[in-house]
Amino acid sequence: MSPPPFHSLRNHAVLQGAREAFFRKFSSIANVLMIVLGIVVAAVGFRVGLYLFQVPDPAFLETYNPVQTIQIFDGKDKLVCAVEGAEQRQIIPLSKISSNMQKALLAAEDHRFYEHHGLSYWSVLRAVFANLTHGKVVEGGSTITQQLAKNIFFESEKRTLELKVAELLVAMKIEKRFSKDKILELYLNEIYFGNNAYGIEQAAINYFGKHASDLNLAESAYLAGIIRSPSYGGKFEYRESSLRRKDEVIDKMAEYHFIDSFQRQAAKQETLTFSVEKHEARKLKIPRFPYYVSAVIESVKGHYNAAAVERQGLKIYTNLDVPAQEMAERALRIGVRNAPYGVNQAALVSLRVSDGGVIALVGGVGDYMKNQWNCATNPHTAGSAFKPFVYLAGFEQGIIDEYSTIDDSPLVIQDVGGKQYKPRNFDGRFMGGITVAKAVALSRNICALRVAQSVGVASVADAAVRAGIRSSHLDPHLSLALGCSAVSPLEMATAYATLARGGEYIAPYMVRKVETRDGRLLNLHYPERKQVFARDPVAKTVDVLQDCVAEGTGQLAKLKGRPVAGKTGTADQAKDLWFVGFTPDLVTAVWGGNKDNKPVGGGATGGTVMARIWRDYNQAYYSKYNTPAGFFIAANRSAAPLGTDKPISTSHAVAPPRVEEPVYYSAPVRRRRARPAYSYEQAPTGAAVTRSDSGVTEYKWSRR
Repeated sequence: MSPPPFHSLRNHAVLQGAREAFFRKFSSIANVLMIVLGIVVAAVGFRVGLYLFQVPDPAFLETYNPVQTIQIFDGKDKLVCAVEGAEQRQIIPLSKISSNMQKALLAAEDHRFYEHHGLSYWSVLRAVFANLTHGKVVEGGSTITQQLAKNIFFESEKRTLELKVAELLVAMKIEKRFSKDKILELYLNEIYFGNNAYGIEQAAINYFGKHASDLNLAESAYLAGIIRSPSYGGKFEYRESSLRRKDEVIDKMAEYHFIDSFQRQAAKQETLTFSVEKHEARKLKIPRFPYYVSAVIESVKGHYNAAAVERQGLKIYTNLDVPAQEMAERALRIGVRNAPYGVNQAALVSLRVSDGGVIALVGGVGDYMKNQWNCATNPHTAGSAFKPFVYLAGFEQGIIDEYSTIDDSPLVIQDVGGKQYKPRNFDGRFMGGITVAKAVALSRNICALRVAQSVGVASVADAAVRAGIRSSHLDPHLSLALGCSAVSPLEMATAYATLARGGEYIAPYMVRKVETRDGRLLNLHYPERKQVFARDPVAKTVDVLQDCVAEGTGQLAKLKGRPVAGKTGTADQAKDLWFVGFTPDLVTAVWGGNKDNKPVGGGATGGTVMARIWRDYNQAYYSKYNTPAGFFIAANRSAAPLGTDKPISTSHAVAPPRVEEPVYYSAPVRRRRARPAYSYEQAPTGAAVTRSDSGVTEYKWSRR
């Protein structure tokens, strides 16, 4: 036999080399794919593990009761009220659920429920085929157990492959621990049926006005049919679509031999009688102290999943002082009733100086159902109540002292658009050179603007933010000095509390700790303290605020035998009235206005209405809690001897002083020498409160 020709050998060698190269390349690609697949599997496994780590032991389902309340406790750990969850639900055993309903559910959702162990391969294959046939998702493959696991443990999570795997694993755990009847009972009590009905008992009542035990075949099929899209199927306008779905469920019940052909025909021909079309939800039970309680719940929801808060039955321990809260509500109610025409809403926030704990919060007066807007936690134009932070910035930079002279004379301000405007004082008059103390006491607009010009608007805003006004937007224009920005009473009380502490900021808090219904601690609050101002500028600010109460616009806030510092405010054509003041141990902010956001009229001001409410509340408080009068920190007098008038500086180059630790004195604050008293002329009844482009003050003033 002759050898093959050379070219054949060469071709064979080339072909063999190509094969080997192909297999080497294929092997390399396969290795890469295996590595990638391994990484993907590991990543999926890791995420599945994270989901499972957050799931409690399914054993807790033995005592699972989704009807939970949120318990609110006061500052002495006494139960104040229990707030029911938003869900309408009644829990019943499987024995009280119609067999018609049980069969309808199985036909609609999982007819092999009693055959599988948490995963139905047949259902998965059927769902895949149906979805491919229709080109979209028209059917799911989840079993009832998987749906139960999703609803209880993964309700708010986004649907992903890892989540589906975690659901399946949890479902298999549930299947191992509980009987099929128990799982079916849990599911029927858990599932949402639309129309604000959670669980089968509430659904039977809401839709048909009967108990779940009395549901007939057609009614059961109707309810089972809307489970997949309860928010859609439960609405009256989609009733016809839900009725068609009902017939589909009846057909499936016959297909799976849950009913015979005669039952099928009778059920499809039956006319359903629904309960009152405009089904009214159960009457809302207003909790005790609704504004405080609602603010607490919103605060907790901000730190936890909202659904978890409503479903877990939390115990929330607050700083609420029940007598103080009752005093605050009474003071506001009486104060508004006696106020001039137009003042029909008010709010009050009271917190401890020592740690920032909110002991009372009232967000409105009158019927809570008609006035659910919380005026205590929402902003209002601050007006002159904002001015202390203007002067604090000036004291901090060393540009002014309490006895510096400020020129209260006409001022022309160049606007950003090239326009000029001339701000005015409320009385339209000018007092010439006056001290800072007098300017604050008489709330002179021109003086506040001159200080803001000297220190810079940015410094004013910075002082306010450091003090505690951190949620509200502060307008970066010169008008900020007159309180053109809106601030909530809670923020205002917080900022003034920083002054009362000598420059130490503590965030206000209502919630001391949160526990689960079985007493497991979820959160324990520790007030964080931060010294944000040096002692001396704060002490000077407090000193002039004492003058405001002793001899100025806030005289109606005086308390016998107890030091008081505070500031009045009237803003936006008297739409917003303020008095914010403090003693050495308690800070209280009071706001009043009109629910329609209209000027209140009647010459009402922060000094005539809100200061009186502030006084009435504090008098009642100290009648019950007769704490020592206390004292405020003393300012350093060495820089400016008593009686020294120092013209206001216009320099912007003075650096802020270094922040020091607060120094508290055990002796009462030294009173300065007697000064001429100030007096005011009451604005005539019905007088219009004219607001300049930058705001207003409270009174017409004259020298006695």
